[in-house]
Amino acid sequence: MQPNPLNLICIRTYLKVVCLLLLCSLSTAHAQDRQQKQDSLRKQLHAHAEDSNKVKLLNSLAASFYQTSADSIIYYAQLAIDLSRQLSFRSGEAEAEAHQAAYYRLKGEYTNAINKLQHGIKVYEELHAIGPAAGNYLEMSQVYKDMGGDNKTLEYINKGIGFSKHAYDLFNSIHDTAGMVESLNQCGIQYRDIAKTNGRKQYYDTAFSVYMKAVDMVERSGKGKKLISKLYNNISQVYNEYLKDYNKALDYLFKAEELNKQSHNLSSLSYNYGNISLAYQKLNQPARALAYSRKMLETSRLLNRPERLRNAYNSMYNAFAATGRFDSALYFYKLADQLDDSLNNVAKTNEVIDLQTKYETGKKESEIRRLHTESLAKNKQIVLLVSALVVFALLAACMMWLYHRIKKQRQEIAAQSNKLEIMMKELHHRVKNNLQIVSSLLSLQTYKVQDEEAVLVLKESQQRVQAMSFIHQRLYKTESLTAVNMKEYLTDLAESLVSSYGFSRDDFDLHITVEKEMLDIDKALPIGLIINELVTNALKYAYDDSKRPFLSIMLTEEETKMVCAIKDNGIGINEQQWKQKKNSFGKQLITALCKQLRAQQAMAIDGGTQFFITIPKQAA
Repeated sequence: MQPNPLNLICIRTYLKVVCLLLLCSLSTAHAQDRQQKQDSLRKQLHAHAEDSNKVKLLNSLAASFYQTSADSIIYYAQLAIDLSRQLSFRSGEAEAEAHQAAYYRLKGEYTNAINKLQHGIKVYEELHAIGPAAGNYLEMSQVYKDMGGDNKTLEYINKGIGFSKHAYDLFNSIHDTAGMVESLNQCGIQYRDIAKTNGRKQYYDTAFSVYMKAVDMVERSGKGKKLISKLYNNISQVYNEYLKDYNKALDYLFKAEELNKQSHNLSSLSYNYGNISLAYQKLNQPARALAYSRKMLETSRLLNRPERLRNAYNSMYNAFAATGRFDSALYFYKLADQLDDSLNNVAKTNEVIDLQTKYETGKKESEIRRLHTESLAKNKQIVLLVSALVVFALLAACMMWLYHRIKKQRQEIAAQSNKLEIMMKELHHRVKNNLQIVSSLLSLQTYKVQDEEAVLVLKESQQRVQAMSFIHQRLYKTESLTAVNMKEYLTDLAESLVSSYGFSRDDFDLHITVEKEMLDIDKALPIGLIINELVTNALKYAYDDSKRPFLSIMLTEEETKMVCAIKDNGIGINEQQWKQKKNSFGKQLITALCKQLRAQQAMAIDGGTQFFITIPKQAA
C-alpha cells in the first residue's frame, strides 16, 4: 500500500513545528533567566555611584548580551569605557574593549577586533594582570581562526595557534587549569583546520591528543567543567572527519548535546546539531541528517551570529545534496556563499558551478523522461527525442574537448607562472648581491680617503645602499615577490645602523612597532630610506649626553593614512637650524621621497626629537 503524499507532508510539517517549539522553549527558558539577570544588573546600576564598581556592572551587562544583542554589547561596553577613562580605571577600560572586540568579531570586522584586543593586552601587561591578558590572547586566536574562514588560510591559522600556545603558557604560570584547558581546546580546533588543508591529515592526530589531554585535565582537577561539552563536540569531529567512526562520534555528540541543553548554551548546541547531521550523512541516513541540520539552522537564527548562520547554511546544503534535492541544496549554498563573502572569505566558484550543473542536469533528465513517456504513443516524438539525444551527445563531446583544452592551457600557465616566480627570485637575489658589492666598494673606499667629512659621506652612502639591499634580501627569501615584511626589514635595518655607529645592543633601547607588516615594495623602499636617514641623524647627533640611548620606530595604520614616527631621547634638535639646512643631501633625499609618497613631514621636540611622516592611504 502506497503512503498518502498528503499524510507525509503533514508528518514532515508536524516534525518541523515540534523541532521549532522545542528550540523556542529552550530559548524562552534561557531568555527568562538572562532577562532576570539583566534586570537585576540594571537596578544595581542605577543605585551605584560613578565608581569602579559601576564599571564592573556595565561590563557584566555587556557580557550578558553575547547570545542575543550585539548592539547592546557595544552600547554598554562604550559606557564602561567612558566611565573608566573618567576614573582612570585602566583594567575596566581594557575589559570593556574586549567586549567591543567580541562585537566586532561577531560582525566580521576583524581589524577593529584585533586593535581592541591588542590595546587591552598592552594595558593588562603594564598592570601585570596575567589572567586577563591570557584571555585576550585567546580571543586573538579566535579572531585569526575566523579570518581563516572556509579557505583555511594557513598564515592566519598558524598565528592563531601561536596566540593559543602563548595563552596556555600564561595560564600555566598562574596555575589556572580552566584557562589551560580552554587554550588546549582552541589549539586543537586550529590543528584540525590545518588537517583539512592538502597533505596535512596528520594534524588530526595532533588535534585529538590535545583534546584528550584537556579532557584528562578536567577529570583530574575538576576545573573547567563548563568546557567539557565543547571538548566532546570537537573530539566527535575527529571521529567524523578522520577516524570515520561515526557511531563513536554520535556518542560524544549526544553527551555534549545533553550538557548544553542543561546549561541553555545555544551557541554550542548549534555546533552539536551540525556535527550530528554530518555523522548521519556519513551513516547514509539523510532524513536524520536533514532533521539535525534544520535544528542547527533554527538555533543559529536565534543566535543571529553571521558565522554560525554560514555554517548552518552549509550544513543544510550538504544535507539536501545527500538527499538528491539539488534545488534546495543550491539555495542554501548561495546563502552560505553570500554570507561568506561578507565575512571576507573568497567564494568557491567551482563548487557553485558544479552544484548549478547538477541542478540543471537533474532538470534536463526529468524533462527527457517526461518526453520519453509521452513519446511511447507517438513515433514522431521518438524520432525527435533520438535527434535531441544525438545533439546532446555532440554537445557533450564538444564540452569534453573544450575541457581538456582549457585544462592544458591552465597547466601551461601554471608552468609559466612557476618559471616567472623563479626568475623574479633570482633577479632579487642578483640585485641584492650587486648592492652588497657596491656597499663593499664604498667601504673599501673609506680606507683610502683621509678627509673625515668625505669618509662620513661614503659611510652614509654605504648605509643607504645597505637599506635597499635588505629589501631585495627579504623578497628572494619569502614567497611574496612584491611585498616586504616591514617588521623584519626595519629590525634588520635599525640593528645594522646601531651596530655600525658603535652602539651595543645591550646598552641601547630599541623599540620597533609595526601594525601593517606586509607592504608593497614601491612603498617599502622609500619608507625604509626615510627611516634610514632619520635614524642615522639620531645616531650621529642625539646621544652625546645620553646615559641610556632610546630609539623608537613606529609604523601605524589608520583609516585613511599610515604614520611613521621616529623618536629618540637625545639632546633635541634645533628646529630652526633643521628647517634652514637646505644643502644637506640627507634632508633633500627625505624631502624627495616624501614628495614621491605624497607624505607630510612634522617634528616635535619633547624630551628628545620626534619626526612624523604621514602617508595618505591612496599612496600607501
